[in-house]
Amino acid sequence: MRRAIPLGVLLLFWACQPERPAPSNPSSVEQRLTGGSSRTWRLQTLSRRGASEPIPPCRTDDRWTFRSDKTAALQNPTACQANDPDDPPSLSASWRLSNGDRFIVVEGQGFFMTREIIQLTDNILVWEYTGDGGDLIQETWVP
Repeated sequence: MRRAIPLGVLLLFWACQPERPAPSNPSSVEQRLTGGSSRTWRLQTLSRRGASEPIPPCRTDDRWTFRSDKTAALQNPTACQANDPDDPPSLSASWRLSNGDRFIVVEGQGFFMTREIIQLTDNILVWEYTGDGGDLIQETWVP
């Protein structure tokens, strides 16, 4: 009987211990974005002010590649406006996450963009931003 009391107290002690949170993996967003080394995303859907829009022909071939070394590349073979310096055929940049991995910031020579990540899995990247005229634009990208 004497052994039962200490064992019961020990079991009660273990049962009352607070659960420890699972360790967070700060690189999980980076892992999904880059696929571990490099992942290329293509534009699948576009919406403006919550309404789906057809993707302009000049954007259907856009590709973003994000690499684990924090570099990025934009392939934009079909410009929306000929000779527009804001719409280059390709772009090399660096990227970083900010505000608790909620935003992605991409910077290159003469280029800067910030996008809020709404959803990110291995198969989908949804980001949104305020476009020209103050419209909320949401883009869905797939590998």
